[in-house]
This record gives sequence, structure tokens and C-alpha cells, in this order.
Amino acid sequence: MWFLSSKTGACSRFEASLADLLEAGPGAKPDASLTAHLAVCVDCREAFDSAREAGALVRANAVRVPPSLADDPYFASRVAARIRENAGRSGEFWPTLETASLRMMAYALSLAILLGALSASGVTRGARPAVARVPAAGARTVSLEANPTPVNPDEVVVALLSGDQGRQR
Repeated sequence: MWFLSSKTGACSRFEASLADLLEAGPGAKPDASLTAHLAVCVDCREAFDSAREAGALVRANAVRVPPSLADDPYFASRVAARIRENAGRSGEFWPTLETASLRMMAYALSLAILLGALSASGVTRGARPAVARVPAAGARTVSLEANPTPVNPDEVVVALLSGDQGRQR
């Protein structure tokens, strides 16, 4: 049977009986030997139950053919032709999606590389380049005092890092 994954000798003996039972519909009863096999073989029982449930879903959701089309002898051939015509289109979706997703990933990767390069080079948005500020010589002279008063935070850092004055022992 098409839904059995592995066929043993016993399973292949009941293959036709299982198919006939499925085609007979939901009210059909299996014969005694098939019932005994289904009680013992877990694979056949699971496959049979799955096929029976699938058949029930198909029957429950089947669309009825309108009476005007039921008498048309060419209805089935037109439907089959339409299915064959559209069968090739079903494969167009995934390659298109794959191409679009690959293109989007390439754009994202390019943007990430560009932003990484800009970040590594130190270029930031809207920032002006850092300029070292040196106080004018006339405004304040460098003194040799032990503790000169710092004028800005940069001088505090320089005072802490230069010489033994700012280091803890």
C-alpha cells in the first residue's frame, strides 16, 4: 500500500484488503484476519488510521460540482487541462522568493560592512573632528607648582597621568 513505509511479508499480504477497506468508506468492517493483523501490527494500524482520517477530511471538505457542470462530459478534461497548465507555475514561487531573500541579505551585508568600515575609521554622523585645545600662553602660564589648579577635565587627566604626583603608592 502506498502509505506503508516498510513492508514485511505479513503487511504485503493485507495490502489489497486495506486498500479495499479504505475505498469501501467509513462504515465498512474489516474481515477477521485483517482485524487480527491490525491488532498486532502497529505500523499498519497507524497508517490505516491516518489514511482513514485523511479520507474523512477530504469527504467533509469536498466541493460539490454544480448540476450545470455535472452533465457536461468535458468538465473533467477541462479541469485536468487547467491543472496541467498551472502545474508549472507552482515552481515559480520558491525561486522568486529565494532570489528576493538573497538580494535582501546581500543589501543587509553590504550595509553592515559599510557601517563597520565607517565605525572603524572613526567617522561618526554629525560630529566634528576632535581638536586639541591648548590654553593661550598669555592667559595662563605653566607653573612649576606642586599642585596647579586644573582648568578643564583634560588637564585633570593629564595631571593624574603625568609624573608621580597623581599616582597612588
